Amino acid sequence: MMKALITTTLIVFGLQGFAQRNQLIELNNGSQIKGKIIDTNEQQTKIETRDGSVWVFQSNEIAKIGSYVPKVSSTGVYSRASLGILGGENFSPSFQLTNGYSFNSHWDLGMTVGVETVFWDWYVPTLVQGRFNLLDRHFTPFVDVAAGYMAPFRNWDNDKGGFTCGGALGITKFVSNRMGITTSVGYRYARMVELSPWWDDFRTIRQLNRIELRFAITFK
Repeated sequence: MMKALITTTLIVFGLQGFAQRNQLIELNNGSQIKGKIIDTNEQQTKIETRDGSVWVFQSNEIAKIGSYVPKVSSTGVYSRASLGILGGENFSPSFQLTNGYSFNSHWDLGMTVGVETVFWDWYVPTLVQGRFNLLDRHFTPFVDVAAGYMAPFRNWDNDKGGFTCGGALGITKFVSNRMGITTSVGYRYARMVELSPWWDDFRTIRQLNRIELRFAITFK
């Protein structure tokens, strides 16, 4: 769990640095320079582009200084990789990979496959996931719902896995036309079935209620 938290933190700070490069200088001749402004004063402004080049412009060359707003692709396929922590009755690291289709700027539908633990046993959740983005912008809150099956890694004769479902609320910020970062908090329910190795008609049913904290990167 600690390794997952450290990895998530490093990725968050890395992408925040990437997002800081979405600054824009528009020159009087109509040219636009995008990057990270490293110094500005009354006489001149310095901007570092993504290839590491540093450009210096005099104030009388600059029409305006602002932020670059990505034009996010509203339809088409997408992929999303996420790291999460499941807490509550049982703490667990979680990794998920989602591939799906955006029907428009609001509605997404995808298939998710992941890896996570339940009481030290490893499972592969396979979920159908739907998302509604509240705003038609590069920065938007969203609502997620998902349902599927938790398949065990081993002991298939006795461990039958079980049904799982949940929902989440989160925020997505696209830092470029096709890449966004996401944070969310949600709820996950699972009903796990385990058969007795000694009695055929005896089974143990575990019902889990867990809080889910997740960080993700989306590519469109």
